[in-house]
Amino acid sequence: MNGIPGVIHIYSRQKLSWFYLPWAITVFSFLINYIISVLVNGEAFYAGGLATIFIYVFIAALVSVLQLFPFSLGFSIRRTDFYLGSVLMVVSYSVITSIILLALAEIERFTGSWGDRLSFFKLPYLNDGTLLEQFIIYFILLLTFAFIGIGTGVFYLRHRGIKTFVMIAANFIILSGASVLITQYGWWGQVIDWVVKHTAFELSLWLTPISVILALVSYRSIRKSSV
Repeated sequence: MNGIPGVIHIYSRQKLSWFYLPWAITVFSFLINYIISVLVNGEAFYAGGLATIFIYVFIAALVSVLQLFPFSLGFSIRRTDFYLGSVLMVVSYSVITSIILLALAEIERFTGSWGDRLSFFKLPYLNDGTLLEQFIIYFILLLTFAFIGIGTGVFYLRHRGIKTFVMIAANFIILSGASVLITQYGWWGQVIDWVVKHTAFELSLWLTPISVILALVSYRSIRKSSV
């Protein structure tokens, strides 16, 4: 296999994990939520099942790096080519998935929330902007979760188990500590007010530099990673 095309070929053979499984889970989640919406007698029902696909992208990116990196090196693919091929894969996947999610959101709107007032793909606040803004929101969210997965996988390849556990634990402690401080000083009202003052599209743009930083750090780290 040669370079980036070889990496793309390897990813293209992962149809179950990247294409079939996430949508099977999403459809299952949708059906469960639709049944629940029927049981609540047609009252407005807002499901959070859409988050499943974003979480899945994180897991798929993480597992793919851990599994495919050693496999790719076995075919004499350079570390740089593997990383660039992986980035091209997640960017393409994010574009295609964003288009599908946008189309499903529009179908949901045309069908009057599937005839039973179920909001699954088209949610208040998240889908309040133009079609282009909604596409960008989906794309940035998917890309950010993918790069977090790739970054975590590369960190493990570079530093192995103990340091990876410490890194994850440190992030958890920082987030938990911030939550405790906000609660302690009663800042949640200000946080919510700040969020409400911005659209979902504006907030999603804040994730762009995070994705860029993750991509650059991961690129630097994978060049020193071992199998």
